[in-house]
Amino acid sequence: MTEIKNNEISDENSASENAFKNEGDIHSQDINSSNSDHSPDSEEPTGEESGASVFFTFEAAEDESEIPKKTGILKIFLELREIDEELTDIEEEKGDLPSEIRTIKSKVERLSGSLSAEKERFTNLTDEKNSLEDENSSYEEKINKYDEQKFNVRSNTEYDEITKAIESLFVIVEKNEKKIKEIIKEIEGLNIDSHSRETDLTELSGELSEKEKQLNELNEQFLQDESALLEKRNDLISKLAPEFVTLYEKINGSYNGEATAIVRNGNCSGCYNSIPPQRVIEIKTAENIYTCQSCGRILISEELQSNG
Repeated sequence: MTEIKNNEISDENSASENAFKNEGDIHSQDINSSNSDHSPDSEEPTGEESGASVFFTFEAAEDESEIPKKTGILKIFLELREIDEELTDIEEEKGDLPSEIRTIKSKVERLSGSLSAEKERFTNLTDEKNSLEDENSSYEEKINKYDEQKFNVRSNTEYDEITKAIESLFVIVEKNEKKIKEIIKEIEGLNIDSHSRETDLTELSGELSEKEKQLNELNEQFLQDESALLEKRNDLISKLAPEFVTLYEKINGSYNGEATAIVRNGNCSGCYNSIPPQRVIEIKTAENIYTCQSCGRILISEELQSNG
């Protein structure tokens, strides 16, 4: 009986020691775990280190300081597009009149230039012709005098010299007369060409006047709207850095009021080509300015357009 009781006591002591030991192990593990959590070498990984990406959304921004810095620029691009679309509509209302007027003006300038050149040529030829005729008149007088002297010569030598002088003068007179005929022919041609050009110029000038009148009437019709749009456009442009002005104007010059495109369902609204998912996310952050790899338009997220 005594032996059984001792065994029971021994068993209770062993269980107590094991319980204390287990409790110590657990406490030790907690301490180690706590130390491990606060170890410099075991810092909690950031979003970038863990591979997770953190993106700003315009809806989540609580104040202006949280909005990415390119948001304002993109909003200006959107406003500029609206203005340029309206200006393009106004230009379309004017139709082909501006280009037709430019074409006619170019023709008028060319014709006027040709006429001026022809008139200058005509003047030069007339002066040359008059000079040759005066020269021939002078030579003819000399020839007449030499003819009279032939009857007063005293020797054959004098006669021969006078004869040679007369012959040399005749050669010059004939050469001048030939040149005068060529000049007269050219002057006649110039007169014909000039008359034809003057007729064309008169017709073009009348057509130009009529089209300019039509354009002026349209300009007066849209003057107030166009002036207001241009004033607003200039104000927006002044808020952009030169490099962004250059970017926008270059693209706008190619697309006539459609320099920007909205990203909808992963596609560019300008050319309808798809945009890589990662790029769509980057565009939403508005941290940089992106252009479509296919059409070159400035890409803006649909969310930014909705919030604008």
